[in-house]
Amino acid sequence: MSEKKKAKPKRWSESDKAIRATQVAFDVENEIIDTIKTQACNEGVTPSDMIRLILGLEVTAKRVRPRLTMSLKEQDYRELAEKYGLNSEERLAIKAKIIEEIRDFALGIRTS
Repeated sequence: MSEKKKAKPKRWSESDKAIRATQVAFDVENEIIDTIKTQACNEGVTPSDMIRLILGLEVTAKRVRPRLTMSLKEQDYRELAEKYGLNSEERLAIKAKIIEEIRDFALGIRTS
């Protein structure tokens, strides 16, 4: 009895190239890191894509869903809940308050 080899779905085949990529880290001074991050922000690209642009490599990734991320511990949720007058289990409400505070901060800087 021979087993037929199933064809991979197309979306898996397209990710094969990414799977073969190797992450490379560069140990450089903080000033260099800050400059690259600032320039990347000004160009609307990720720091990784900024390095690719500097090196003359192809940049294919476009930010489809721009977002900021951070990690929150249970203690963070408790502190934020107290700050915002919420229950620490109200994660979506806390998230909404964080977004509001971040927007207020960013808009305040932009208008200064």
